[in-house]
Formats: sequence, C-alpha cells, structure tokens
Amino acid sequence: MQIGRCYSKLLNIAFVAGLVAFSGIGAALDLSVLSTHEGAMAAYQKMRADSKGADTFTDWQVTMYVVEPGKKAVAIMRLDGFNVGRFAKQTDGGFQWLSREVAYYRDLKTGKILTEWDNPITGQKNQVLQVINDPVNSKFGATAAPGQPMLPWNVRGDDVFLKMDIPLAYPNALQPADYPEESSGPTYIASEHFLFFMKARDLMDDKLTSIPLSYAWTRTGPWLPWMKMGTRPGYLLYSGQGKKLNNTDELDPMVRETTMKLHPDFMAAPKTFTTPNETSWSYYKKQFPKPSAMAPASEKPK
Repeated sequence: MQIGRCYSKLLNIAFVAGLVAFSGIGAALDLSVLSTHEGAMAAYQKMRADSKGADTFTDWQVTMYVVEPGKKAVAIMRLDGFNVGRFAKQTDGGFQWLSREVAYYRDLKTGKILTEWDNPITGQKNQVLQVINDPVNSKFGATAAPGQPMLPWNVRGDDVFLKMDIPLAYPNALQPADYPEESSGPTYIASEHFLFFMKARDLMDDKLTSIPLSYAWTRTGPWLPWMKMGTRPGYLLYSGQGKKLNNTDELDPMVRETTMKLHPDFMAAPKTFTTPNETSWSYYKKQFPKPSAMAPASEKPK
C-alpha cells in the first residue's frame, strides 16, 4: 500500500493514542473502559487483529490511477494483496505487532498478474516488481505516550468510524544520484488515508477476541521505481477497500494460489520481531543494488 511503512505508522498512531472518545453512543453500552490505556489495548487488538495472538489476515482490492498535470486521472491497473499479522504480549505489558504483506499488480480487464507493463506515458515496457514486504512490524508500549492526540472516532448509533490521514515525508531509499530513473527525488513524499468501519457492540463483546472490520483506503504517492519515470511531473493515486478475513479461503483465489506457490512464508505471520521494515523502495534497492548506493557516504565518489 505501500503498506510497509505507512500501515506501520498507522498502527503506532492508533495504539498509542488510545481508543477513547466513545462518549455519546448511549446508555445501552458501557464504553467507559475505552478511556483507560488497558481498555484501549484490548479494544485495539480486537479491532485490528486478535486479542489472543492468533494470525489474522486483512486483504485489499485497489485500483491505481496515473495523475498528470492538467489531465484527467486514468486507471492503469489493479493492486490486490493482504497482510498477515499477530500481536505478541511482552513481559513489560506492552505488545509487538509482527506482520508481513504481499500484493500483486494486475491487469484491469483480465485480472491477470502482471509481469510486464506497457507504460502508456513513456511508451516503454517495464518489468513489474510485486509488493513483497517482510517485515512490517511495530511496538506498542505498556503506557500511553504523553501529548498524543485523540483519535477522530465518529460514533453514530452502533456504527463506529475511524478516519486516519497520514502525510509522509522521509529520506528516499532510492536517491537520485544512484537511481536516476527510479527515484522521484531525495525525499519520499506520499499520503495515506484510511476509513475504518466496525460495530460498537462487537468492540464491547467480551466473548469476541477478534471483531469484523472493513475499511476504505486512498493513497497518493510517487511513481513506482520499476516504472522508471524518475522526477517526471505527476503521481499515482490508489483507491480501494479491504476487510479482516475469517480465514485464508476468503482470499482472492489468484492471490492465495500465487502466494502459496511463490511466497509460502507469507501465509503466516513472522515468529520473531525484526527491523527495519520493508517497503517497495527498499525492496527494489535489494533486488537491484548499485555499488555507489551501498557504499558508506565517506566512500562515495565526489
């Protein structure tokens, strides 16, 4: 999505801030427990995954658009995939989120997974590099961090909505000097926009360790490295939706079968916590290393 870094940021923000601000839902449900850090921990785990630490699958189906200055957005392909993750409780009372994710670029009409793409902007044929992000991990402390903003929950009867807007800007893993065709610039700039949907009655049901969850997702981001469009004006727009699955049988058949064949490790969450997280940009760098990019700054040619 590029889910590696962005979804990890979302998880950190959501957990540390705490699931509060549920007042106004009415007397039928006692949601006051969510104003405590312990209650927020339990509710967040039920919402995002499973409070007992079981592996949980969350999928997405996305349409990608090219947006060029002065032109109408044009749909170019699909991006379908999933994340598998679990929560692991720590001795200090905190939790680790251990996950990995895989996604495939697909033809808009046929749904076939793309290995090559005829780039309508450059006229070139690009070799497609799929999304293979492992790990996508996060840590959550036993106590809430001071000064964190409240999450923007919107409660309407039994319907609960959570909207998260996450602007991103950090050093690009692919620097222009080393990857002039693949890099959009020295700073990676994108934004992620999530809208989660759930039921208050599910959150407050002590019998449930995992609750139904669906979401909408929008993203703006630079050209993908394998598109080799460098700093060309414009950007990619992603629009899609997803849900927490009951089991792997609910995965898109092509996504499931391809993953089981090529990336069987992605059918289960990681067993241990490792860093750093993978993104499509860092993964590309690993697949196509360049000596100048791998050398320490002091050893790079001036």
